Amino acid sequence: MNPRRFLRDLCFVLAGTGLAVWGITRWVAIPWVVLGPSMEPTLRDGDRVLVDLRTLRGRLPRPGDIVVVSWPGDENLVKRVAREPHPGSDPYPASPLATDSQLEPAFVVLGDNPDQSRDSRVFGRVPLHRVRGRVFWRYWPPSRWGSIE
Repeated sequence: MNPRRFLRDLCFVLAGTGLAVWGITRWVAIPWVVLGPSMEPTLRDGDRVLVDLRTLRGRLPRPGDIVVVSWPGDENLVKRVAREPHPGSDPYPASPLATDSQLEPAFVVLGDNPDQSRDSRVFGRVPLHRVRGRVFWRYWPPSRWGSIE
């Protein structure tokens, strides 16, 4: 085998693989590590999950969806979208940190472990553009591998 041809082919394969990984993690799904106990028992500190970046481009987050939100101060948090409170009894007003349009949908996000969670009870509603994606699969640890519902 010609060493030059091998190196050229290797470069093409590595470049193609790198481009595919970049495209997938930019537009399809990204790996994520859950930090802290705020989502226990559903997700534990150190769980590794995949975040779907595409689904929420076609629909709004639904109550029960577990999402990654970039909030506050661009900190990324894993939280569950809560049901909307009854009209007239909303304890989660728009966050004073939000400088976004009042017309943009905003969501209440809560941790499954309320005693250990910083969530909408602390920083208010999260505007749609701050929702990065929906957590859909746990791949680590292997004993808890599977779909997140």
